[in-house]
Amino acid sequence: MAQIKGSNGQVAEVDNENRMQVASVSEPFDKHRNKEQKAWALYFTNTPAGANDYFFYIKNTGTKDLDIQDIRISSSVPTQIFYNHVSGVAVGGTDVNPTNRNLGSSVSPVATIQQGVDITGLTDLAVVFFEECDVANRMYHLRITSNIIVPQGQAVAFKRVESTGLINCVVSMVEAE
Repeated sequence: MAQIKGSNGQVAEVDNENRMQVASVSEPFDKHRNKEQKAWALYFTNTPAGANDYFFYIKNTGTKDLDIQDIRISSSVPTQIFYNHVSGVAVGGTDVNPTNRNLGSSVSPVATIQQGVDITGLTDLAVVFFEECDVANRMYHLRITSNIIVPQGQAVAFKRVESTGLINCVVSMVEAE
């Protein structure tokens, strides 16, 4: 076996198929970011005012990408939920206070995060995902293995199709490295 010696004197073994022999521990990215106080839960409830109203908005105002990893949502009436890439200036929302998943940490994401019964001023650029909430009061869990990556200056908003019903939602988000 060949050896590679690092500048600090550490040695790694390499076999004849160019595979390095290492001992490692792997952990999910969100857990790693949580240890660094860069993972958040964005929880809110509201009842959008009418059909096709935006009820949640995130705009990345920082310099690092924000990764939306999953969304857990329920509606008191069957509906579809659209998760859209949007532009414009959000009007009519109130701030959502992120909960750092590293309990006791006060680190917050650098973003505008709002919920409201009818957030206006937005233009749809593209549908990123949609959710068919076909049973009232059932939690639906959108697991996004690719993440919704929200770069600096970009925004995502959630829209409900039906004209009535309470929305209960938590969005899981981390700051990219």
